[in-house]
Amino acid sequence: MSLDINVYVEDLSDSIIPEILKRLNDFDMKVKIHPDFSFQTQTGFLPFKFTLQNSKFDILKDKELLSGFELYIDDYNFEEEKKHHRFKKNIFQKAFNKQTETEKRLSKCTKFLNFNWHLDNTFELRFALLTSAIITEITNGVRYYPVDDYWYENKNIVNQTFEDVKDFESSISHDRLRFHEFDGW
Repeated sequence: MSLDINVYVEDLSDSIIPEILKRLNDFDMKVKIHPDFSFQTQTGFLPFKFTLQNSKFDILKDKELLSGFELYIDDYNFEEEKKHHRFKKNIFQKAFNKQTETEKRLSKCTKFLNFNWHLDNTFELRFALLTSAIITEITNGVRYYPVDDYWYENKNIVNQTFEDVKDFESSISHDRLRFHEFDGW
């Protein structure tokens, strides 16, 4: 089973990668991203090497782990989306009851990022959700969860996402823990 979350941004440049890493390292882990990563060439699985700082699982203490998510980036044009009926008119009313504010932000977006993660690795959710929230915050983008037809507000998005991640990870039992040890890029 896989899940998706989408982020719409005005501009996307590799200059934000150090800020993404800095922010990821604020959340109880030491993280490195694949050294060849670039938003300009990314398609498919994006790996992260990490060590957890406060894991409830003794088996994970001091281990270098590997996780990530699939990341796909495409051009985006709000007017084209509306024209081709891929845009639901009432979607923004459900989001913030401020249709014009959300539409205004989306109308400036030129890039669409799709974060896809699988549940066969416990930590894919951590990286997909935190990275998408951090990018949304840094770029003042718009984040959307299609399964629940939910548009996120940017206020406190990263901290709230980390709370959601901690809730998910604390619900995992030892026998359902799925991880990969890092053995190289």
